[in-house]
Amino acid sequence: MPSLLSKWMEETFQHGFSHGSTGDKLEGKKLLVSITTGAPEEMYRKDGVMGYEIEEFLPFIQATCNLCGMEYAGFIHTGGVSYQMRRDPELLTELKAKAEMHAQRLMEKLDSM
Repeated sequence: MPSLLSKWMEETFQHGFSHGSTGDKLEGKKLLVSITTGAPEEMYRKDGVMGYEIEEFLPFIQATCNLCGMEYAGFIHTGGVSYQMRRDPELLTELKAKAEMHAQRLMEKLDSM
């Protein structure tokens, strides 16, 4: 069974809807990418465990914006937000604080757009 996100992607990014000669439904819209990762932010560096900066995972999103005539508005990333943290009360408090900080940064960016 496809996920809701998968279904949304398939229905939204159809030729004739989001792109192509008659596909203009996303044209002029802004896309702000919100990313949380379980791995800490320092792992997303050239010299980190991942070997890549988080920005290097985003070109396909930027290409999709180009295809659909959308404006890529950047991204907000918060690392170290692991679902596993919910099992420990102290880590759960840290998880909630990081999630709130991420949401605040996201809202600030949205308000400035």
